[in-house]
Amino acid sequence: MGSGDVIEFRMFGQPDMTTTGYISPDGDLSLPLIDQVHVGGLTPNQAQKTIAEAYRRGGYFANPQVSITITEYRSRQISVLGEVRRPGRYPMKSRTDLLDAIAGAEGMTPQASRDVIVIRRADGDTGTQRYTLNIDDLVSGRASTDDFTLAGGDTVFVPEAPLFYIYGEVQRPDAYALRPGMTLIQAISTGGGLTERGSNSRIVIHRDIDGQPRTIDPQPDTVVEPRDTIFVKERIF
Repeated sequence: MGSGDVIEFRMFGQPDMTTTGYISPDGDLSLPLIDQVHVGGLTPNQAQKTIAEAYRRGGYFANPQVSITITEYRSRQISVLGEVRRPGRYPMKSRTDLLDAIAGAEGMTPQASRDVIVIRRADGDTGTQRYTLNIDDLVSGRASTDDFTLAGGDTVFVPEAPLFYIYGEVQRPDAYALRPGMTLIQAISTGGGLTERGSNSRIVIHRDIDGQPRTIDPQPDTVVEPRDTIFVKERIF
């Protein structure tokens, strides 16, 4: 427990003693009747024993049963960087998973990769550990947020996804993030679909192969590759 942490204090059988407070820069916690108790640097269990003893010494309760819950770890922060809408450092909640962290940074940009990297300092300051988690797996339930909880000092890095480009007779020509296994028809849908003049049979992909520019006549299920340029031509009337 450290400076700025927000806590909820409860005492069994004494609902009027329930309160929410925060730990001061000096590590003190203000509580009913006993005023300041020093809890900085203690675990919640240690703090509970210290507070219970303070109530006993003060003669307020003979055998107080108290509980401390940290609702926000302001003394423990995580960094959320890369392709998020508001990069920065954020205080941890009592339990923060990857989806919570990204939501706190106001979500991912359209250029964001679906594979997110968590960088964690290894035990003993011997280096760092890197974990890669897929956002789609977490959102769909194919992976559980229970399997990976963030810790204070973690850095969440959202890299830029590989891009593809789509031009010509589509509703929203632009560069877009490429999703794994994305097909031509999915790429066109990402660009808003064809315009009224667009032809679904007059589409080419410009692709670098072994460093040489090539033009491909794709099928609807052709898989798009990074840096592909898709050009949709007009229909021939």
